[in-house]
Amino acid sequence: MTEEHDPKIVITTSRLPGVSGLEYTRLVRAGHKNVPRELPIIVMTDTPTKAFLDAARESGVDEMLVRPFTAHAILVRVKAVIERPRQFIDSAKYIGPCRRRRMVEDYNGPRRRFIDPVGEGLGAPPWETGPNRMVVRNCVQRISELVDSLSPGDRRKLREIYATVQETEAIADQTLDAMLAAVTKSLGRYIVAVGASGDLDNEVITTHIDAMHTLGVLSSAQHVEREKLVEGLHRVVDKKLGRKSAA
Repeated sequence: MTEEHDPKIVITTSRLPGVSGLEYTRLVRAGHKNVPRELPIIVMTDTPTKAFLDAARESGVDEMLVRPFTAHAILVRVKAVIERPRQFIDSAKYIGPCRRRRMVEDYNGPRRRFIDPVGEGLGAPPWETGPNRMVVRNCVQRISELVDSLSPGDRRKLREIYATVQETEAIADQTLDAMLAAVTKSLGRYIVAVGASGDLDNEVITTHIDAMHTLGVLSSAQHVEREKLVEGLHRVVDKKLGRKSAA
């Protein structure tokens, strides 16, 4: 179908009959028949583990969509590949869109290619750049809005909240923000543990959202403060889940 219809963008699932979405991506990047190797590919998945995300980046995927996702999430990724296409890399070890500058137009991190400018320092970590901070702020704002509109027993809305939390975790992994990733994992763990009953403690949710906002303004020089924030959240969730188990 790709050969026949010559699409400008492909949105595919991670599991296709006879071939996975990542295998499909590797075929395209390797130059399958007359299919353009630079074809933008967005892969959907419901298992956004670190191992899968790493494998997706290695295969040459442009963007990821975590199920369940919103129409807004699709629009963001389609606009990204159309309006902000990343440099296409064709090297001995990797073929696909530049993995290093995902969502980072003003990248200031380490440069390792011989074609990169010479004499630049390590600079700020990827998560500390302005564009990445803005992406995270938008995700956190979305989580906050969804939580505000959540009614008891609304499992559909709860799944949407969880999907947005997973999306934020994926962004944290991609931008190497270990502290934000830890906070999103903590919130995801809490939602999964008590979500079936719908008995969410608003204080736990808002505490995590506040922590995400705080992490968004703390710098890498304030690493100790960021670590303490994450440790406090782990204690809060452990305590809440402990009480639930005891009941």
